[in-house]
Amino acid sequence: MQKVSRVLNERVAQDEADAPALGRIMTEPVYNPDDEDLPLRPTDNILLRRDSRCIIMDAFELGREFPEVEIDPRLVFDNPTIESLSQAIVDLPKTQRTKSVESASTAQPGVTLTSVAFTQITGTGEMAPCSYRPRGGEASRYYRSTDGMESILLPASMARIGDDTNCPTARENEGPSHVVELSSFLMDIEPVSLGAYARFLNLTQPSQDELFDFCLLPAEDARCCHIPLTLGEEGWQVKPGVPPNWPMILVSWYGANAYALWAHGEDWRSYKTASKSFLPTEAQWEYAARGPETMQFPWGNDDATPDLLNVCWDASTYDSKGNVTAHVATPLEELPLVGVNVLMGVSPFGLRGMAGNVWQWCRDTYHTNFYMCTEASDKDAWNAEEEEGALKSERGGSWVGPASLARSSYRRGRHPCAKGRCLGFRCCAPGHFVDGPGD
Repeated sequence: MQKVSRVLNERVAQDEADAPALGRIMTEPVYNPDDEDLPLRPTDNILLRRDSRCIIMDAFELGREFPEVEIDPRLVFDNPTIESLSQAIVDLPKTQRTKSVESASTAQPGVTLTSVAFTQITGTGEMAPCSYRPRGGEASRYYRSTDGMESILLPASMARIGDDTNCPTARENEGPSHVVELSSFLMDIEPVSLGAYARFLNLTQPSQDELFDFCLLPAEDARCCHIPLTLGEEGWQVKPGVPPNWPMILVSWYGANAYALWAHGEDWRSYKTASKSFLPTEAQWEYAARGPETMQFPWGNDDATPDLLNVCWDASTYDSKGNVTAHVATPLEELPLVGVNVLMGVSPFGLRGMAGNVWQWCRDTYHTNFYMCTEASDKDAWNAEEEEGALKSERGGSWVGPASLARSSYRRGRHPCAKGRCLGFRCCAPGHFVDGPGD
């Protein structure tokens, strides 16, 4: 109880500017949680002094103090006094160590998954200046120095975007089909991983408000148990039992944009605007997914099968509105995700995860009728409108939806602050970055 009281009272003092008074209490030879001068006594209701955002951070700080157990914010809600919370922590089971990147996935039982080397940097240490280094012997492959991501250089092209064929699952917002002249660009070979995103947070040290903009949820959100990162003794880290090579999930467009700016040597604090961004445009993403031919999927027009992509194959998991009802109570480490380095959803350019597993944020503001505008056919076209409340585009489908949503031309939008257990991102940069960053 002394440890719990110390952590919570230190945080209350920091937030309520009562540090001088608390300083005396915390430096006593024997710390006494019953000291009448403490902001929070053992039987005081924590919820009367702390809002949901504070409780989220309190839980993370308690996790650093008790690394052998996993402390969820809901534990504080269910045990809202220092006394009851201390006993609840004692009763928690000991957690497992973080899984290795070779850990088996629960996503596709019976399907043999093939992985390649995982290159993203997940440890601590200084960040190198941004550069794209050629991968030996392969002209189109590069490594990004800042985070170890492998990227593919796609040549300039005249790309046909959209789908106005008679495909039974095509929607009106996918047409009219049109040609976009694309300059060469570098596309991440896979989505950004949990381990890489934890490193980003450790090196940038975002504020509490920024963390909630990026990847944290209010304590009353039922998905808090699926937040994949936790604040440990050495900073942000992947939760115990979860593979660090899983794609980053529950990340907003703001959080994706911040990472992409940071990985390219730009000021990540400009994350709320797309005026300078290193997320792919819808046109870049679609071309990278299916190549020069207007195919339905990255592998062509053949039917989707479990060995080709990670989507939801069980229709019984959907309610009448098409929402997945399963996995609400599934432990985080058992969510049906696959690692970013698994060979699924592979595009003609060799990009992984271009269909299924997680949706991926794009740079564009989403508009249903954008393809009807002349700007949609501009060189390097993207919807640059930035208005309050505007949606941002997402592509690729995910583990919570059917294969039809993973078609290369399927498009939809979400609010930039939205976070989903099926929503991640990858980065993209102009082709000239192979010669060094610059305008």
